[in-house]
Amino acid sequence: MTEFKHTSRALRALCVLAALAAPAAFAQSTSVKVENAWARATAPGQKTGSVYVDLTSASDAALVAVGSPLAARAELHSMSTEGGVMRMRALPRVELPAGQTVKLAPGGTHVMLVDLKQPLKAGDKVPLTLSVQSSGLSLTTLKIEAEVRAVGAANPHQH
Repeated sequence: MTEFKHTSRALRALCVLAALAAPAAFAQSTSVKVENAWARATAPGQKTGSVYVDLTSASDAALVAVGSPLAARAELHSMSTEGGVMRMRALPRVELPAGQTVKLAPGGTHVMLVDLKQPLKAGDKVPLTLSVQSSGLSLTTLKIEAEVRAVGAANPHQH
């Protein structure tokens, strides 16, 4: 019986320590700065769209999923040119190294909206849900809006 009491006390102490540490771990996982979220306007009948955003995480993390109610599905994609041929590939995740800004931008990594439910018109907002996993510990959901810009409109943050 004495052994059980000691084990029980140790287990309770561990639970208290875990509960105290959890808010700190959660706070770190949610510290992702989102800037310059925008989407390119689509042509009538176009069924795909692209969204771009700058992400900066305070700690090592990864963007692991995206979603939008305006599309049947949203995917992380990379675009590259190999041998003069443009290639688009779905990505399972986008790494967000601590303190570094990762730009999802035209011609590179971006969010692809597939089977749009409506055209994206300049001035509209695209609601997005970003799922960020921090160092394998927790999953944080960020709700953002991307401004739809006209095709050919200059990106005010591009240099």
